[in-house]
Amino acid sequence: MRIPSFRLKIALLSGILSGGPLLVAALLFWNWTYRRDLDRVDRELRNLGVEHLERVNGGDHWSRFENALRFVGGSEQPAQFILWVRQQNRELHRSEQWPAALDPQTLPELDDYEPPYRPMPGTPPPPPPRRNEPISERNPPLPRKRPTFLTHNSAGRQWRLAVMGNPYQTLVLGTDLGPLNQGMARLRTLFLALLPVVLGGVGAGAWWLSSRALRPVSELTRSVEGITARGLDQRIGATAHDREFLRLVTVFNAMLDRLEKSFHQATRFSADAAHELRTPLTILQMDLEMALLSAETGSETQRLCVGLIEEISRLRAIQEKLLLLSQADAGKLPLQPVPVDWSRAVREAADDARSLAPHLHVHETVPDEVIAPADPILLDQILQNLTTNAVNYNEPGGAIDFELRPQPGHLELRVSNTGPGIPEEHRPRLFQRFHRGDPSRHRETGGTGLGLSLAREIARAHGGELRLDPTPGAKTTFVLTWPSHSTN
Repeated sequence: MRIPSFRLKIALLSGILSGGPLLVAALLFWNWTYRRDLDRVDRELRNLGVEHLERVNGGDHWSRFENALRFVGGSEQPAQFILWVRQQNRELHRSEQWPAALDPQTLPELDDYEPPYRPMPGTPPPPPPRRNEPISERNPPLPRKRPTFLTHNSAGRQWRLAVMGNPYQTLVLGTDLGPLNQGMARLRTLFLALLPVVLGGVGAGAWWLSSRALRPVSELTRSVEGITARGLDQRIGATAHDREFLRLVTVFNAMLDRLEKSFHQATRFSADAAHELRTPLTILQMDLEMALLSAETGSETQRLCVGLIEEISRLRAIQEKLLLLSQADAGKLPLQPVPVDWSRAVREAADDARSLAPHLHVHETVPDEVIAPADPILLDQILQNLTTNAVNYNEPGGAIDFELRPQPGHLELRVSNTGPGIPEEHRPRLFQRFHRGDPSRHRETGGTGLGLSLAREIARAHGGELRLDPTPGAKTTFVLTWPSHSTN
């Protein structure tokens, strides 16, 4: 799916580019925080246990030690500790909460000692300190083995275990990691809640920045939209835009210079050609009419003159339409709008259709006294063109419908006819000049390919519009929209 908005693309891209590093940073921070808290737990376990490994203690000592551990976390949230002690191969103490699935014998054996009381390899361990004397140089403590830390999961609970010892006893002290995991879960939830907010802020900031960056483009777009065929002399001022857009403005103004020059040349050519053709066509028509009068009735010369006069009439019609189209292109189409009785004009068009094609069924739906301003001569050209098309492109025994609909602020005239219809591939080019869907048919009906184009230009000059109704059906319908008030 394509995303139509450039600003939306920038906002989404910024969110994606920011979200990835944020997610990676969050994972690294979460892992660092977890490792830091886990190290803190390990230090706490070590500090709690090493003080009891300086001597060889009996089972009662370890029971008292476990009772004291219950008050380490305070009365509001006591810490959960478990304890297991072994002397040589004999178990001295095991906590009641010790996980049943955890066999202490499977825990790693310690063989490395911490300084400074590390015994020499191969020497027997020193004797335990004398119980009745304090620890001193004369009564040194036992060397302690380097502790090992590991995590064990059992019965839905996670325990952090510290395996410590001296040459005679092994101590396993563990604590429940539930509070730590709960804190990490709260941190994860907080991050997941803040991530959409942060990404939304990044996207909003990117949208704002892209909007500011595209503001000169929007101003250029508004300036370009105001340049029409009647205002090709307008140019875009370069001083109001950023330096990065100066070249774009310069190139666009140069393009407008070329476009204005080409447009004026084409308009002048159409107008000049139409004017220049008027005199020779008039002379030719007069000469042929004189020859027609002097030709014998029924002779080949008479038939030839009649055919040539018809062709000249077609050329004169093309010349008049080209002249009007060139005036419309230049915005100089002569308009003399006056209040026109549209009801009468449409009924006269329907009568013309009956006269041109008595074999067709002509229907009209026209309310009385519908008045709207228009140039009567130019309006008559539109109605004649629509009527002629409805007659020429119909089917034997077909129908033509004229429907005038007064609407708030405008009129709508719908002219429909039965027939073969307009092929889909010709509909987009129907109003192009000299476009012929069927050239041979145009030749038979006297069409020039300019009628619909001229009719639409006349409608637009009055502030209206002429279009082909895209609704599928058995009829071809042209819709003429016309303002019901003066546009001058």
